[in-house]
Amino acid sequence: MTSSQGSPLSLFAEALSKDPVPLDEAALALSAHCQRRTLQLPLDLDALDELAQQVTDPSFLGVTTFLFNELGFIGDNTDYFNPRNSYIDHVIERKLGIPISLAVVVMEVSRRCGVRTYGVGMPGHFLVGDAENSDQLLDPFRGRIISPREAESLFGYVNPSVDFQPEFLAGITNDVILSRMLNNLRLIHVKEQSIEDLICILELMVCWKVPSFGEVKQLGLALDSLGRTDQAARQLDDIAARSDGELREQIGALSTKFWRRLN
Repeated sequence: MTSSQGSPLSLFAEALSKDPVPLDEAALALSAHCQRRTLQLPLDLDALDELAQQVTDPSFLGVTTFLFNELGFIGDNTDYFNPRNSYIDHVIERKLGIPISLAVVVMEVSRRCGVRTYGVGMPGHFLVGDAENSDQLLDPFRGRIISPREAESLFGYVNPSVDFQPEFLAGITNDVILSRMLNNLRLIHVKEQSIEDLICILELMVCWKVPSFGEVKQLGLALDSLGRTDQAARQLDDIAARSDGELREQIGALSTKFWRRLN
């Protein structure tokens, strides 16, 4: 278990450095950083442990039935784009979420029960796969087990102008799941023009070993737009120091522009 010492941001970065990435710890650190609250990791993990302890049938169907039929977890149709729907602690407390956050709860409860699952990053609608039976997929937004053919139909409904590809039902890694969660939140905060909240998301997005220059630049510009040019320069210097090659040069050049404006 990751230590509860340190900031949520540092714990998120620490989780990303592990193989495999601990999805529960990283998702909880993500939530805490975005909400600017202290992360009490053992207590937050206890909530998932307690759910798993109540599962009486340790199977894909058993976990799904317990969470969605007995406890009432469901997708939030009323306020879908509420950021709380992406924060695992709130999803557990409210039993509401979006497909990917509900999927994380299912996957982590399943793991604790010895049930093997995987995240399915189908564009437009995240699913959970049964590692023991490829014909079983969970639509976590509706709490219903579906077949691959039904998943294809669901994809067509969500993406009417895009052709379905079989690889859309392939499993993805935990770090990709976290990246997708952050992209969802970024889109929300860009639309709402909530710069402070966007900065929190971008600080998490640049924790990857090789961050996207676009995300690094967006972070610097967001900080600069709030008059925090010195903080932008320092953060870019830190990212450049752990980067290599062309990326390091690009970030360093952008940082230099900020420093020059301060002198």
